[in-house]
Amino acid sequence: MDVQAVFTNKLPKLWKDYEVRKEQMDMATSIESAFNTGSHWAIEAGTGVGKSLAYLIPSALFSLENECTVVVSTETKSLQDQLLYKDIPLVSEALGVPVNAMVALGASNYLCKRKYNRVMERGDFGPEMESSLQYFVNWEKQTTAGIRAEYDGFISNSFWNSVSRESDNCLGRNCPNFSSSYYFLEKEKWKKANILIVNHHLLASHLAGDFKILPPFSQLVIDEAHAFPEIVGRAFGSEIRYDLLMNLLHYLYFPEKRTGLVLKLKNSEKIIKSVEASIGYANDLFRMLLSAIPLQFNQFSTRHTERLKLDNGALEDTLADLASQLESLLTKYKKDSEDMEEKEMALGLEMVSGNLKKASSFLNDFRLKTNPNLVFWIEPPPQSSKDPFYYLFSQPKNTDEILANTLFPNMDSVVMTSATLSPTAGNFQYFLKEVGTTEVKTKTLASPFSYNTHSLLFVPKQVADPVQDPKRNKTDLSYWITRLLKLSEGDAFVLFTSNKLLSELYEELKNQVPYPIFSQTELGPIAAKREFLANEKSVLFGVSSFWQGVDIKGDKLRNVIVTKLPFQVPTEPVLQAKMEDMEKKGKSPFWEMQVPKTCLLLRQGFGRLIRSQSDTGMVSILDPRVHTKSYGKNVLQSLPKGVPLITEFNELERKFKLLPKS
Repeated sequence: MDVQAVFTNKLPKLWKDYEVRKEQMDMATSIESAFNTGSHWAIEAGTGVGKSLAYLIPSALFSLENECTVVVSTETKSLQDQLLYKDIPLVSEALGVPVNAMVALGASNYLCKRKYNRVMERGDFGPEMESSLQYFVNWEKQTTAGIRAEYDGFISNSFWNSVSRESDNCLGRNCPNFSSSYYFLEKEKWKKANILIVNHHLLASHLAGDFKILPPFSQLVIDEAHAFPEIVGRAFGSEIRYDLLMNLLHYLYFPEKRTGLVLKLKNSEKIIKSVEASIGYANDLFRMLLSAIPLQFNQFSTRHTERLKLDNGALEDTLADLASQLESLLTKYKKDSEDMEEKEMALGLEMVSGNLKKASSFLNDFRLKTNPNLVFWIEPPPQSSKDPFYYLFSQPKNTDEILANTLFPNMDSVVMTSATLSPTAGNFQYFLKEVGTTEVKTKTLASPFSYNTHSLLFVPKQVADPVQDPKRNKTDLSYWITRLLKLSEGDAFVLFTSNKLLSELYEELKNQVPYPIFSQTELGPIAAKREFLANEKSVLFGVSSFWQGVDIKGDKLRNVIVTKLPFQVPTEPVLQAKMEDMEKKGKSPFWEMQVPKTCLLLRQGFGRLIRSQSDTGMVSILDPRVHTKSYGKNVLQSLPKGVPLITEFNELERKFKLLPKS
């Protein structure tokens, strides 16, 4: 059976409302060709093309015919659920055979029986779990998957961390629980899947972990691919936090409590002294950092490029020496021993020594700044944290090189798709630079939706510049948001680029606007969306997570208000480093990086409005720079063609009332 036959003969019989769409067929046959010829594709498929079926059907056919696994990666859980519970059953019915699809989760989502048994034997859990512990015990006896998301009771993060699987704290086949391990039993099932669904973070970790997490595969579909390069960069990064370093050292030896792994060793005095020295040097270094590096605590991150003298490497040297001592002890302990205590000791020594070596190497890199391919920055701890010290980070500067060297050489076919891969339809240059290859075929498939008759674009000129006059801009935003919400009678998203501005306008408007307003900063994204959907004529104030990946059809969302063009913060460390490199090459980072990225994000924001053939509504951009700056034309060109541009409210009011309702 070929792909075309499924779309023209099978689906219309199963789905009475199904219509064969040229764009969907084109995408499906292109992916079929990619898998059969071993080629890579970037396909921009506008909203309404039906891209999930367009890649699932050729993926399922290829898997069934070649007895292999095709991996599909997404950014959002909502899309994973759609694929697994809605689309895959339809594909199975269309093909006439069951398609085995599974969702793969990261190791920390699974209960580790060895760690759980040890915690329960020792009673090693916090007082916050006392009232809920029996409920968890009962769940553990009944669960077949051991996945945290399936547990519906209370569980503290610290307790879950103490009983969940860790990749570097696992005995693997040497564990007495291996044959009944939730995680390893699940991994065996992954190998038998026709379609294995993962998220971008797990796929990126698989690349960073030398392809050891997921089962072998050579065909990969990356949906929501616009977000993938940035996630890959974070997966290849490193960090040091004082609290995590202390936890690692205290696992070896906790001076105040006189507990720790090393107390089980003979002649442990030297190691104990090394641990105590490491704790002292860590306290010294993190205090020195506080005084040596100025940081505004209202900033998310501050890049650091200078060499640091500070402790002259005392902490990193001590950590490296401690790691060497532990490694030398490893020769005396075997993970495949019959004795469980010896297994545990070997595992503990291996885990701690490996992490201490990584910490020492990171601190050396951070202190000397000799690697030009790494970007270094610091961040204050979150307000909820008790840790008073900076968090330290590093990340490779060029994600494109990572993908060029790890992903594409190891895949027969990679299909990357999204509704927005290009700043303007058909221009893939920016995206291909992000993923590090030009050996990719490209295709643009326009949305079948009638944007010219179903949507309006309002860009008023009477708004103060958000950069030159932020105070008056805030006043103008309050005025326009109020008018626009009254016009649509709620049913609106108001999208911000700043948590601070969102919170300020929420406090100002929540009692002035006659519709319920729900704030992402107050409730969090999941609860905010739930309340928005549950209440009539409601309004949602959101930041980044509501610019993309949210699918609300019908009259519930007829009004999307963009408060400011979504330019990336130029002081973001990795972006800043890339911009400096571009300037050295005589290029314009603003025009070649920031403007394209802004257009992509804006296209995502606009895409929240029209999610079905019958949806109608308006998008407002309350940023005068669309009219006053030279890049304004780029912004307008990035939006769907044919959308009427309106600058006067009276005209908007008249035309909005003429729009048909969904």
